Amino acid sequence: MRIVVDVLLLLPALLYQTTLAANLEVRGVGVDLIAVVLASLALTQGWLYGAVGGLAVGLILDCVFGQMGFYALQYMALGMLVGLAGFRFRLDRYVLPALALLAAYVVKEMVPVVYLYFSRAQVGWGYAFLKILACGLLNAAVLVPVYALIRRLHRWDVISAPIFRFHGKKW
Repeated sequence: MRIVVDVLLLLPALLYQTTLAANLEVRGVGVDLIAVVLASLALTQGWLYGAVGGLAVGLILDCVFGQMGFYALQYMALGMLVGLAGFRFRLDRYVLPALALLAAYVVKEMVPVVYLYFSRAQVGWGYAFLKILACGLLNAAVLVPVYALIRRLHRWDVISAPIFRFHGKKW
C-alpha cells in the first residue's frame, strides 16, 4: 500500500514539473517539486527507495523530454544522496533534511553545468552557481511542509502495512 501512495504522491509532482514549472519560474529560479517529494520519500524510506524512485521518475522525464539517461542519473543520485544522508546522520527534524536536500540539489544541478563546460560552451560560473543555489534554497524551504506531511502519512497504520511477506521480511 505504501508504494501505491508514494506513486500517487509523485504523479502530481511529475505533472507539475512537465507542465507548469517552466511557466512559474522567476528568472530561471523555480521549485523542483519532484526533487522535494523524492527527497522526502528518501528520508522516510531510505536511500535504496530514493534511488529506485529517482530512477523511475527520471526515466519517465527522459521519455517526455527525449534525453535518455540524463534525468534518470540526476534524480537517482539525488534520491540516493538524500537517503544516505538521512540514514547516516539520523536526520529527523526539519533543518538538517533541508540542508541535505540543498547539498544534493547542488550536486544534481552541477552535472549539466560541468557537461556544458567540457563541451566548450560559454558558461557563466557565478551566475550558474547563484541560480543553482537559489533553486536549492527554494526547494529546501518547500521541503519542510512536504516532508512533515509525508512523515505523518507514513506513520499512519494503513499506509505502513507491508505489501508482501517474503521469508519473514516485510516488503
